[in-house]
Amino acid sequence: MRYLPVLAAAGLVVSGLLVQQPAQAAPDQVTATCSFPVPPKLVLSGGYQEVEFPAGPGCPKTMVSSTWDAVPDVGRAKYGTGCARLGCSVTVNLTPLGGTTHWTPVGYGMDINGRKVADLLPATSVTKAASVARLAGTRQGTKVTLTASATYYSPSRNSYLRAHGRILLQYNDAGRWKSLVYVTPASSGTATYTITTNRSRSYRVYVPSTQSVWYTYSPAVTR
Repeated sequence: MRYLPVLAAAGLVVSGLLVQQPAQAAPDQVTATCSFPVPPKLVLSGGYQEVEFPAGPGCPKTMVSSTWDAVPDVGRAKYGTGCARLGCSVTVNLTPLGGTTHWTPVGYGMDINGRKVADLLPATSVTKAASVARLAGTRQGTKVTLTASATYYSPSRNSYLRAHGRILLQYNDAGRWKSLVYVTPASSGTATYTITTNRSRSYRVYVPSTQSVWYTYSPAVTR
């Protein structure tokens, strides 16, 4: 008796008929994981302010639609935003000032045919108003007079207002910034401090963060 070569190439011979074995099932496709790389520090410095950034490295190029809700610590979602092929964006003035926004995924990332191509990951960010620090300095002999001021953005007035909280004067010593003294601006918005030194040094002013305003540094001045 003669046999068909290798049972007819992995088929089975039954009663003279060639029965083909069922094909192996294809493995499930692994779904991509798409992050929402919103900047963790959002700075509000104007009325309408949109920040754009690229989609996360795990987001597939076939993804054309995805949505995250901006959920504050307390209350309902403020609004929804998303990522597409060209990147992501958030509207800073729609996030809660002085609080944390929890970017919560809504559904999944979809391709042009509405099919799932990515699981979406949550993210968080904190929004505060911008602040600006200024420092001027003069020298007369061994006396150096520093004049510092600070302002912060007020969303309710859509303008910058004088800051009257304590601010810190610093000096640079061998490449390291060190604290000099805390000063408090007067009603005019400025604070003046005079020191006696023969050395020429760089100075700057540091404005600390508050509940609703981000910290900042002034450009350095050398006297």
